[in-house]
Order: sequence, then C-alpha cells, then structure tokens
Amino acid sequence: MYYKSSSLHPIPYTIHPKNNILQQYFQIFATLLVVIILLSPDVCQAAKKQKQNFYYETKNLLDISDPIGDDKGNGYYQYPLDKRLKRGTFDIKNFRVYEEGEVIVFEIQMRNYILRTWEDTGKSDDQGFVANLWDIYIDIDGIEKSGYDEALPGRSVLFADKMGWEKVVLISPMNYSALEEILREKTDELSFQDCIDDIVVADYVELQGDKVISKISKLKLPRISEKSGFQCFSLGYKNIVSGNRLLNRDIKAFPTQDDFGGGSNNYGEPTVIDMIVPNDENQYKLLNNFTTASFEDNIRYAEVPFVYANGNRVSPAVEVLRRAPMQTQTANPPVQQPVVNNTQIQQQPTIPYMQPVNQNTAPTNNENKATPANTNGFMRLQPNQQIQQNQQNRQNQQNLTNKVKQNNQPTQKNQNVPNGFMPVKKK
Repeated sequence: MYYKSSSLHPIPYTIHPKNNILQQYFQIFATLLVVIILLSPDVCQAAKKQKQNFYYETKNLLDISDPIGDDKGNGYYQYPLDKRLKRGTFDIKNFRVYEEGEVIVFEIQMRNYILRTWEDTGKSDDQGFVANLWDIYIDIDGIEKSGYDEALPGRSVLFADKMGWEKVVLISPMNYSALEEILREKTDELSFQDCIDDIVVADYVELQGDKVISKISKLKLPRISEKSGFQCFSLGYKNIVSGNRLLNRDIKAFPTQDDFGGGSNNYGEPTVIDMIVPNDENQYKLLNNFTTASFEDNIRYAEVPFVYANGNRVSPAVEVLRRAPMQTQTANPPVQQPVVNNTQIQQQPTIPYMQPVNQNTAPTNNENKATPANTNGFMRLQPNQQIQQNQQNRQNQQNLTNKVKQNNQPTQKNQNVPNGFMPVKKK
C-alpha cells in the first residue's frame, strides 16, 4: 500500500491488478515480435552471409576453390608406390590469402588431413608434417614483363601471359635455417642464385587438420595488395637436391617407391601435382602443353597463369591498360562539320567532259547524244550548243568553199595545141 502526500492527510493508493496483467501481456507480445523478426528468412540469410572473423582478418586478397580429385598433374600422373601416401594427400581444395594486421596469411586447405607423421615409424619433421611441399608465387605489381618468368628448379614450369613473380613463399617440412643453407649452397644454376633473395622461407607454419597456415611479415612482401596475383603449387616432398630437383619428388614413366609415375624418362615434364587455376581454365590442358627431350635446349616447358582477384587471369593493371585506348577514343569523338544552308552555297557550273573528236570523220548535224561518263581526261571548253554551232558554221564554210572551187575550175587543155598553149581568139 502506497500513500500520496497531501497537506491535509495521507490518502491510501494501491496498484490495480488489471494494470499488472496488461504489463505482462505487453512484455509477452514484445518478446514474440522480436522472435518473429529474428526468425524471418531475410534476417537468417543475412546472418549466414556475414562471415565471422575469428582471425582478425583486415583485407581479403584472394579466396579460390580448386576442384577435388585433380591431383594428377597433367591428368596422367600416378601416386608413388609408398602406401603411406594416399590419394588426396596432394590435392588442393581451397587457397586463401588475407591480411591480418602487419602480416600476410596464406591458408591452404587439402582434401585429406595433413600427414603429420609416418605411420610405420611415427617420426615427424621440423615443421610438424612430412610429405607435402608448397610453392606460392606472388606477382606483386601485376605488370607484364616484370619479375621472374620461370618457377623454382625442379618444377619445369614457366609462367604465361608475359607475367612473372617478384616473391615466392616456400613451405616445406624443413626448418628455416636448414632450408636457407640448402638454397645458398645450390650453385649449379647461376640464374637461381640471382633470385635467392626473393625466396621467402616460411618460418611460421600452423597445422589445423586439413589446413596449413603460414604467416609472413609484410616487410618481406612489400607492395602486396589486392591487385597482386598468386599461384600455388602442391608437390611431393623429398629431401633431395640435384641439378633438376629442389626438395621435390620426380616424375617417371612408372611409379616407384619415391617418385610419381605416368610421365617419361626424359626431362621437361612438370612436377606439379596440383595447382590453382583461373576461372574457366583447365589444369590438365595447361600442364599437358610441353615437350620433353634429352637435352635442355630442345625442351618446351608448360606455361601456367597467375590467379588474380575474383579468379581472373588478367591482372587489374593490364586490364586498365587494355581499356585505356577505348576510353581515349570515347573521350575524343570525331568533330562534326557544321551544317550549312544550301542557299548560301553558290552553285558552280559543272564543266562537262567529252571524248576527243576523230579528225578523219566529219561532224554530223544531228549530234545530240549525251556525253559518256568516261571522257579519257579531255575537258570540253565550251557549252554543247556553242560547239554544235561552231561545227555547223565550219560545215557551211566547207560547203561554200567546195561550190566556189567548182565554179572557178580552169579550162581544160586542148590536146591539139602544142606545148599546151591555147590560141588567142581574135576579135
């Protein structure tokens, strides 16, 4: 019981039970309304599209899926005879690149779980896995004829479309120091020594089931952006370094305990088991366009493209350059001449043309035929009527001359008069 204050005396005041019931009904109605809104299809669909950011991702550079079951290289490769290597071990399922603060994160998802230890021995390697090897090539600037157009030794692959890589991230089971020492001591190829400083060895590798995650500082990958292109190779790892191999398993005509089969015993076959490809591209077709030979000069290597934002094959920088001429033509349309009134233009008399007159034929009086279009270059200097009048006058003059000549002909000679003299007639 409550009391209202008054100057006279306190009056008792109580809450009516009906007000309490209405308040409860209102709370129930408000709760049902909120539930209905949250369960509406539009809200649920928007919530599904919104991706939770568990790793503090600040910018997405590339996110592309790869077909499952294409871990056959050019379509004919066979897994080694080692039963510990099961199908799907080298099959890429998804590849992601994104920024996380001051580092660039590379996330590779495979079809099977990453093989951490060998089943028979239980041994592992320095980075916590034993069978895989990944190359991540980065075209930082996206400009043609810039960077290296050849992959690392032992890959037997070139890069297409006149593009090249400026940095490559190498993820292997070896630790950073051991891999750096191997790279520095590989001196059998001078061209390889030129790109040693552009090989970034992954020193931080994290395994999450079927994913391998590597984080690289932005200081080692300067100027990388959403306009950069990427290419990820999945290879078999083997601790062998030779003239044509760099920690990768080789391709043979028939599979062995360590090497893949389905190739030939010559040089030049790509050792890439799986890779990412742009939209509407075929991995088998790209990796099958090569020619093997016993001598390096006769080898024609396969060419593979980079993958840029949204799965495109053409980099944003090249696409802008290709659109520039079209935009220039649109910005500078042809100038149209102003329309002039026909009455302001003085009509100039057209000079007709005629064919040359044949001197052997006399002109006729009834020459009223039209002049042909083809005049052989002769130009008529007078109008048609004046020419016809002149021709008529010349004809009349010629007739008069002929008549005068007939009337004034000399007397015929007398054949009886000697020496041609005529006798004078006496009066």
